Amino acid sequence: MKEGKDIDKLFKDGLGNPDLPFNDLDWDNLEERLHPTPKRRIVPLFWLTAAAGIAAILLIVFLLVKPSNHKTDVNAVVKTDKEDQNQTKAQYDTGALTDVPAKQIVPDVNADSNLFAIKQRNTGERGKQQQKNNTEIEQKLIENGINNANTLANLIYQPTLNSANNPIAFKDQKMTVNVAVGKPERIKPPVVKQKSRFVLSILAAPDLTSVQKSGTSNLSGGFGVEATYMITKKLSVSTGASYAKKIYDSDFSLYKPNTSYVFNVAPSKIHANCDVIDIPLNVNYKVFGNSRNSVSVSTGLSSYIMLKEQYTYSYNGTYQGPQNFEVRNENQHYLGIANVGVEFQHKINNNLSISAKPFMKIPLTDIGYGNSKLSSTGVAVSVNMNLFKKN
Repeated sequence: MKEGKDIDKLFKDGLGNPDLPFNDLDWDNLEERLHPTPKRRIVPLFWLTAAAGIAAILLIVFLLVKPSNHKTDVNAVVKTDKEDQNQTKAQYDTGALTDVPAKQIVPDVNADSNLFAIKQRNTGERGKQQQKNNTEIEQKLIENGINNANTLANLIYQPTLNSANNPIAFKDQKMTVNVAVGKPERIKPPVVKQKSRFVLSILAAPDLTSVQKSGTSNLSGGFGVEATYMITKKLSVSTGASYAKKIYDSDFSLYKPNTSYVFNVAPSKIHANCDVIDIPLNVNYKVFGNSRNSVSVSTGLSSYIMLKEQYTYSYNGTYQGPQNFEVRNENQHYLGIANVGVEFQHKINNNLSISAKPFMKIPLTDIGYGNSKLSSTGVAVSVNMNLFKKN
C-alpha cells in the first residue's frame, strides 16, 4: 500500500509540474499543419510559349489577310497645272489652236481609258471621220507642245455636237422654261390624332351613410353616369346623374321635421330609407400622370333630389305610436352637398380606362324631411370611355 501511494504521488507530481523542453520550431511546424499556406499554381513554361506562338501566328495572318483601306478612286480628278491652262488659253486666243474648247470639263476617269473606249466605239464611216478629227486635234496639241492628258481626253471624249455632223436634230425640241409666279404652296402639317376632350364614365359607388353626431353608419350606394370635359391636359370639369339609396339610423333628438305634429310618446330611434337623385358638378385637377396611370383630385358640389323618403319609428315603452311615415317628391337640395375625392385611373388602351375614386360628401344644409345632417363616405368605381375622337 505504501508503495502504491508512492506511485500515485509520483504520477501526481509528474503531471502537476511537468518538465517538458520548449522548442519554437515544433510550434511552427504544428501551426503550418493546422493552417497550411495555399500553393499558387504555376503555369508551365510550355503553355506560355505555346500561347505566345499562337498569338504571333494570328497577328501575322491578320496583317496579311486584312483588306486594304486604300480604294481605287475611280472618280479621281486630275487637275491641270495653272501654267498649262494659261498656255492653252493663250494659244486658243491667237488662233493657234482653234478646236480647243474655252471651258474644260474634267473627266471622271483617266485619259488612257477614255482613249481606249473612244477608239473601240469609233467604227463605220462616222467613226472613221471622228477618229480622223481626233487624230488631227491630237497632232495639233503635240506640235504646240501642250502636254495635257485631260485636255486631250476632253477633246476626244466630248466632241462638239452640231446639226451637220450629228444625226440628232434639236430643232424640233421645245427648250422652254416656265417661271414660277406667285407664292409657293404652303406645306400642310401632318395629320395627328388628337386626344378626345370628352370622357363618358359608368360608375358604381357603395358608401357608408350616417347622420352627424349619431355615431352609427349604414351601408348605402348608387350607380349612374358621368361626363367629363378636358379643358387642359390637367384641368377638367365633370357632371352627371346617379340614382342612390341613403339608408341611415339616428336618435329621435336629431330628427327635426318641419311639421306641427306632436308625438304623444317620443320614439327612441328613427330608421330612414331614401331614394335620391345625385347630380354632381366637380372640378378635377391631375397631379400625376404618365402613359398608363394618373392621379387626380376633385372638389365640387352636389344637388340632392329626394324621390321617396320612408321613416320607421322605434319605441322603448309598451305604448306604440306611429310606426311609419312616407314622403314623395317634396324636398330638393340644390348644391347643398360638398364633394371631395381623389381619383386613381389606369389606362387600358387609347379609348378605355378604369378608375377608383375614394370620396366624401359633406352636407352644407339639412337634408330630407327630417332635416338631418346627412353625410356619406365611399369609393366610386368607374369605366371610362373617350368620345368624339377626331383626326
